[in-house]
Amino acid sequence: MLRRRILNLACATAATLCIGSAAAQAQSLVIYNTISTKVMQSFVEDFAKLNPGIKVEVISAGGGELLTRINAERARPRGDIFVGPDMDNFDAALDMFDGYVPKDVSGFPASAAGKDGKYFGFSTNFQVFIVNTKMLPLDKAPQSWADLTKPEFKGQVLMANPAQSGSAYSQMHQMLMLYGWDMMTKVISVVTFVPSSKLAYQNVAKGEFPVGITSEFNVVAMQAEGLPVAAIYPSDGTALIMDANGLIKGAPNPENAKKFLDYIVTKRAHDILVDVDKRRSARTDVAPPAGLKQLPEIKSFAYDSAGAAQNRKASIERFDKIFSAK
Repeated sequence: MLRRRILNLACATAATLCIGSAAAQAQSLVIYNTISTKVMQSFVEDFAKLNPGIKVEVISAGGGELLTRINAERARPRGDIFVGPDMDNFDAALDMFDGYVPKDVSGFPASAAGKDGKYFGFSTNFQVFIVNTKMLPLDKAPQSWADLTKPEFKGQVLMANPAQSGSAYSQMHQMLMLYGWDMMTKVISVVTFVPSSKLAYQNVAKGEFPVGITSEFNVVAMQAEGLPVAAIYPSDGTALIMDANGLIKGAPNPENAKKFLDYIVTKRAHDILVDVDKRRSARTDVAPPAGLKQLPEIKSFAYDSAGAAQNRKASIERFDKIFSAK
């Protein structure tokens, strides 16, 4: 009788622990984040107001680093959602994500929907030339991607290494889409490459180089700090690139993940995005931040995300070969 009571007590205790563990898990959410920590913190704080009791953990790093981590954790996923990388990051690893389309996406264009529902658009991002206007007048700076091949700009233009930076890879892929490898080879001989995308605009803003290639919102951020920079949108077109969010396959907290994915597409969240991060929302009903051009003013073309993903390894290997022979 005593033994039976002890066993019953043990079972009851185990059940309580299991229930407690499940409850704790149900109130958790792990976000693998590539956007600025400042705006993500604003999202988390606002999400908490709508979903009290869910504990959110944010792990921020570059898209490539986090994709490597997601792949390494396939057998036992730690993260729930992947936020903010360019769509081609998802296209290159569709089998690492589960399909989920947020509840209300009526404010988005059809192009925001990812393949097989594995990801959904978040913000749009144009690549531009950032120019230090104290070092170089705007009319003397490169006006097009093709201008980057001109000998007079040798040693004047900064670009991040496409093998190390996702945004730099998209810059290279745009040039390849427009002109092919003959042009890109000439660009490699002219441009100065740096190891991170931050250096490509920060060193221009600080006056170390006159021109850099960067995302448009970085120019606005530098202007907000009072630095003498301006943006040039390439006259031969800049690709309309959309970044996205997705549900990690086998996520430990899928229901909470879906709640956050539902939240991060709302107009409420995108007003925060524009206000805090000066980033262009993918929603059609959210105006771009002050200082950014309206879409009709920009010559743009569709970005081949699938091609960028498919050719990534071969393109980077070819870039490395040309760069090493420079």
